[in-house]
This record gives sequence, structure tokens and C-alpha cells, in this order.
Amino acid sequence: MWLDIVQITLPALLLFLSTLVLVNKFLKNQREAMQSFLLKEAEFRKMEGERRKIELQKANKETTLPLRLHAYERLSLYCNRLDIVDLLQRFDPDELSAKSYSAQLQIALEEEFSHNVTQQMYMSEELWQIILLAKKEAKVILQRVQQQLDAVAEGKQLPAQKYVEVLLVYLEESPQEGHTQALAAIKKEVALLF
Repeated sequence: MWLDIVQITLPALLLFLSTLVLVNKFLKNQREAMQSFLLKEAEFRKMEGERRKIELQKANKETTLPLRLHAYERLSLYCNRLDIVDLLQRFDPDELSAKSYSAQLQIALEEEFSHNVTQQMYMSEELWQIILLAKKEAKVILQRVQQQLDAVAEGKQLPAQKYVEVLLVYLEESPQEGHTQALAAIKKEVALLF
């Protein structure tokens, strides 16, 4: 009887063990294949993400480059308009007092600045600070000349032409340099784009 049990169970046990080994081997191969597939899929997604990122950067650059160049053009024009000699040519001093003319010039500087203030988002912070310093220099020069005239006027209203004369003498003695430095900085930054 024991022999009959062994004769029946031994082949069944061998069949079970061989099936177990084959199934384990099959599952191990499937696991390895799945891991390999997942690694390749992750690598593909990473490469695809990098490709999309490069495409977006390229598209973004194609979109923003013209905007940035336009901003640099506008601020170059603004820097030219900060030139006080140029500013004097745009405003006629006739029939104005020195104070009124000085105020008109300062208002013109501020209005021009307010038209261009949004352009700062297209340039470096360092360049924007240089432009702000150029604006401040022009405004300080206009104010100093007005203060000099106020000290000499002794309460009288001086004509705007007197303001222009004193301003031109002041500029000969202390040349205005901020706007030319700002223009040079703009050119440097634009050169970095290409």
C-alpha cells in the first residue's frame, strides 16, 4: 500500500515541482521584461520631456526675441531723449518763465519714462538700474540749474532763455554722461542675444 501511494504521489510531486520551477522562471522573466520595459518607457518619457522643453524654449525665444528687441529700441530712443541738449530742442522756451520751462522739461522726462517703464521686464535688472541712473542724472541737472537761478533771481521771475543759457554753461562744465553710458549698456546686452 505504501508503495502504491509513493508510486502515485512521487510522479505528481515531481510534476508539481517542475511546474513550480517553470512558472517561477516564467514569472521572473516576465518581471525582468516588465522592469526593462518600464525603464525604457521612463527613459523615453524623459527624452520626450527634454525634447518638448527644447521646443518650448525655441518657440518662446522666437516669440520673445522680437519683443525684447523692440524694448531695447524703445529704451535706446528714451536714452537719446534723456540728452538735455536734445530735450531743449524739443521745447520752445518763448514766453515762459525759467521755473515753468524747468518744470516742463522735468515733466517731459517723467512722461517719457512712464511710456517706457514696462520695457524693464525684457532686460536685465543691471541694465534697468543703469537707465534709472541716467534718468536721475538728467533730472538732477535740471533741478540744480533751477536752484542756481533761484539763488540769483532774488524773487524775480527770470525768462526761460536765461535758464537755457545757464543750463548750457552747466553742461559744458559738467557734461551729462548717463544717457551715453546707458546706450552703451543697451548695446552690450543686445549683443549677448546673438
